Amino acid sequence: MRARIVGLTLIGLGALAVVAAVPARSWVPLVPVGLELDAAFRTGTLGEQVGFVDPVDLAPRTSDDVMAYVRIRGDADTGDAGDDVAVWELAATTNEVDGTLIGTSTTVACLDRRTAEAVDCVSASVDGERAEVRGLTVRFPIDTGRRDYDLWDATTRQAYPARFAGTESIRGLQVYRFEQEVPAQVVASVSVPGSLLGSPAAVDAPADVPADVVHGATRALLVDPVTGVVVSTQEVPNTWLRGPDGQPGAFLLSGTFTSSEESVDDALALVDDIRGQREVLRAAVPWVAGGTGGLLLLAGALVVVRSRPARTDSPEDEPAPVPVPTA
Repeated sequence: MRARIVGLTLIGLGALAVVAAVPARSWVPLVPVGLELDAAFRTGTLGEQVGFVDPVDLAPRTSDDVMAYVRIRGDADTGDAGDDVAVWELAATTNEVDGTLIGTSTTVACLDRRTAEAVDCVSASVDGERAEVRGLTVRFPIDTGRRDYDLWDATTRQAYPARFAGTESIRGLQVYRFEQEVPAQVVASVSVPGSLLGSPAAVDAPADVPADVVHGATRALLVDPVTGVVVSTQEVPNTWLRGPDGQPGAFLLSGTFTSSEESVDDALALVDDIRGQREVLRAAVPWVAGGTGGLLLLAGALVVVRSRPARTDSPEDEPAPVPVPTA
């Protein structure tokens, strides 16, 4: 009797395991994946109606053949990198397709591997100068929320809110849209030829004229919420000179920069890779649960069959003796 109870229990547990295996992908959580210590990828944008100052002849120019890249490299060997922190170098370059260099900037940030937010560390810097990098940089956190995040702006060396602005679809992938506005502000003071400032007094000046560098920008980012990967961006920078009289001068950088098709392709491939890492448990549980359930069902059935008492013939079942006639 006890063996029969055990067998029926095994059958019940096996049935539950098989039933649970069917919807397992809907209730098994995704595996958390931290930022890569040895990250190595690149993002690229194409510029339209880009205004800048030619570095050779110091003359204002406008071009539709401008590209901007950010190369991301993780430094796993630095002392600040570890289980909880990744150190990433973000090297930004803007140039014309003919190779004319317009500008460069390098940010080194220590990022919390879980939240993707910058944390204090010795390695953090902008263009070789120690800096307190804040907020997010080139990656949002795993399981990005429908809320605002602070996003780093290297030119002003400050973080400003990237506000959640709804959902969109890009190549069939549902993404979150975030929008950021960097208010115009003075970021540097320089001396430049008066011809770049526009005012008659500056143009006629016999020597270089002091000027402020004013910078502002707007950004729109499309983010995969499952992985935090920025799939596509559009940025409109406005960096310009302002002379002593307050009049605007030449643009050091302006225009509209939008992610290239190649950059979107690379981002989607990264999304697939990280999603695959996160779904390892979801893929395994249905097979494990189903296989375990099948084994329990088989074991339970065998126990039940073997627990049945052996059949013995009763006297009533024995055939009556047949008298043998005698001569």
